[in-house]
Amino acid sequence: MKSFKSYQHQRILLSDNSIANGDYIVDGEVTVRIKNGYLNDAEDEQGKLLPAIETADASHIEHWKDGVLHCEKEPAVIDNVDGYEEWWLNGKQVPSQK
Repeated sequence: MKSFKSYQHQRILLSDNSIANGDYIVDGEVTVRIKNGYLNDAEDEQGKLLPAIETADASHIEHWKDGVLHCEKEPAVIDNVDGYEEWWLNGKQVPSQK
């Protein structure tokens, strides 16, 4: 799956130029979570972390915080189809934390 890295530090606007906010489904299979215009993880009602980007089959997920790739407890990018993972902290790629 294509990477969303180019969206780091990018505010996302809707077609009417309003700031995107909430969960969006793209192409019927990718959930994109946005907070105040920036890609951002969310939490469900039970406090479970929901990645900012995830495919319906969970084969690709990305964790974001305030518009940059970020995750402390697992790789920020996990792609099970292409078999790779990337660790990111505050928008900077770091060596694997395993």
